[in-house]
Amino acid sequence: MGNQDPKNQAGTPEDILKEYATEDLIVYWKPKLCAHPGFCWKGLPQVFNPRKRPWVDMQAASPEEIINTINTCPTGALTYALPEGSKVDPQKAQGPGWVNYRKGEPAITRIKMLKNGPLMVEGPTEIYDTERKLIKQYHQFALCRCGFSSNKPFCDGAHIRQGWKD
Repeated sequence: MGNQDPKNQAGTPEDILKEYATEDLIVYWKPKLCAHPGFCWKGLPQVFNPRKRPWVDMQAASPEEIINTINTCPTGALTYALPEGSKVDPQKAQGPGWVNYRKGEPAITRIKMLKNGPLMVEGPTEIYDTERKLIKQYHQFALCRCGFSSNKPFCDGAHIRQGWKD
């Protein structure tokens, strides 16, 4: 698998603001895509703890456990790559959280409304701004539904802080 460049992933380099690495795994966190649904810290709280700094402790679980948890991230805010020489089986590191993941494209894009939360978009999607400039191209997003996000059109979890209900 080698050292994957997350910039190859659809999106822009500024999406990647944090990197956490060991000799076997690199984890990328893109705060602008994070809607804070908690799949990471509920699934592997010893690794993902938003009350700690740094909030990702790569030594607290095996690379495979971290990979499995990142694969559940519904927003694409957490992704991973294997560095050159990693001992992780490359076949186990090609799930939805892998930086070069390409989902078998469904015939349609699905949009699910989460109760008291964002719109979850699943499937090949391009999002454009008002000037028709491509903002993001990816296979999963959390879009703001409450209007409070400071990162529109993406959800930033503001609905939780504002107590927004649908």
